[in-house]
Amino acid sequence: MKTLQKLSQHQLDFFDTFGYLAFPGLLNDCIDKIIEEFEDVWAKSGRTHDETKRSALVPFPDQNEYLSSLLDDHRIHDIASSLCGEDFNYFSGDGNYYVGDTSWHSDGYNTRIVRMIKIAFYLDPVKENTGALRVIPGSHRTNDTFANLLQSQLRGTDEAPSLFGITGDQIPAVALESNPGDIVVFN
Repeated sequence: MKTLQKLSQHQLDFFDTFGYLAFPGLLNDCIDKIIEEFEDVWAKSGRTHDETKRSALVPFPDQNEYLSSLLDDHRIHDIASSLCGEDFNYFSGDGNYYVGDTSWHSDGYNTRIVRMIKIAFYLDPVKENTGALRVIPGSHRTNDTFANLLQSQLRGTDEAPSLFGITGDQIPAVALESNPGDIVVFN
């Protein structure tokens, strides 16, 4: 089992500047069980995924004892407490089957009173051209000229060009490629 304690100052600075971190292989020791329990939650929900659009269950980990226990896994706790403080609160989690790209969006931009992060792990390999989350480094920053411009211009760029004259798939970004067992964290 890979271990993690508190994040280093370099990791904290990287996250503050760019808005994301990756932890390759951090959950390798339990990813098979996570996949098994994920599939069990979907089966018990009675819902199906028709592979034509995203399917989501919210809340998700809360519906399964094993998945809920991951909140107490020191690796998850170490990441959350390093980035959000020891008194962080778990808000909610979701389970998804994705199809195609997710449109550009921000999660509550400029409305946050406290830092909010998403700790994600993908159960299939995702690469730059096969579904990896793409982030624009620095776009998470509030009260920042660069981030404010992006926020005002990116909505709808998947369907039509933005002020920049390009569509969503042409926007310069970093693809957070991931394999089962990896964790990606973003603001």
